[in-house]
Amino acid sequence: MIIRHDIDPDRYLVEPVKFPAVFAVDSFQEEVLVTYDKIDELLKPSLLPSVQPAPEFYTRYDGMGMLIRPDWVLSAAHVSTELSSEKEIEIAGHTYPIKDIVLHPGFRNYSANKEMAENDIALIQLSHSVNNVDPLPLYKQKDELGTVVTFVGQGDYGNGLIGPDEVDGKMRTATNRVEKTDDQWLIFKFDAPPECTELEGISGPGDSGGPALIKTDEGWAIAGISSGQHDHGQNLGEGRYGVWEYYTRVSFQLDWIESIVESK
Repeated sequence: MIIRHDIDPDRYLVEPVKFPAVFAVDSFQEEVLVTYDKIDELLKPSLLPSVQPAPEFYTRYDGMGMLIRPDWVLSAAHVSTELSSEKEIEIAGHTYPIKDIVLHPGFRNYSANKEMAENDIALIQLSHSVNNVDPLPLYKQKDELGTVVTFVGQGDYGNGLIGPDEVDGKMRTATNRVEKTDDQWLIFKFDAPPECTELEGISGPGDSGGPALIKTDEGWAIAGISSGQHDHGQNLGEGRYGVWEYYTRVSFQLDWIESIVESK
C-alpha cells in the first residue's frame, strides 16, 4: 500500500483478523540480497568475505483476493492468470487447494497499445468451503461516485513522494475518494496533502486483486477490485502523488459473477 508521507505510517497498519475475508492469493519467496557499502565495492574481491552467509528469504505477496462465498474467491484476472490448481490459498490459518479458475471471457490484459486491462476480474473456486470466515457481500448500487472507500492489501509499501520502497508483508488499509466512474471502472486519484482523505493511499505492487470496500448499514461490501495505475503521460512514476488508480467496478460485473457462482 502506498500512503501519505506526512503522517505516522503505523496508522495504516491493521491486523489481518479485522479483514479475514481479504487475503493474499499468490506469494513467492525472494532472496534477501547481501549488499556492501560503496567503499567495499571499490576494494579488491579478495578483501570481501570469503565465506558467504547462507541465503535468507522473505515472503513477497503478489496478489490479493476476497471470499465472496464459502468456496469462491473474487480477484483480478491479471492476478489469477499466475495461479493454477497446483497452488493453495491460505485463509485465516487454513490452506485451501484451488479447484477452478474462471477468468472473465472479455478479459484483455495490458499491452503496448492498451493503457488499461479490460474486464480485469476473475473467480477462484476452492476445493472445499471456508467455514470460519464470513464472506464479504458485493456492492450492488451504482452510486459510488464521490464515495470514500477503504483499500486493503499486503503488497509493497511506500509513500507518495517516493513510490514503492519496502516489502514487509504487513496488512494495511488506506482510503480514497471515487473521482470518476464508467462501465468498467472506479477511478481514484492519489492526491497530495492537504487536498486528500485523512488516510489517503493507493495500491502498491502486490495489492492487485484487493478490494475497494464501502461501509454500508450491514457492514463492508466490495465495490471494486484493484487493477492498475496510469499517469496519463505525466511521467510521475508508480505510486507517486498525482497518479490515477483503476479498480474494476463490481456493480458492473454482478450478472457475470452470479452466473458463475450459481452454475458450479
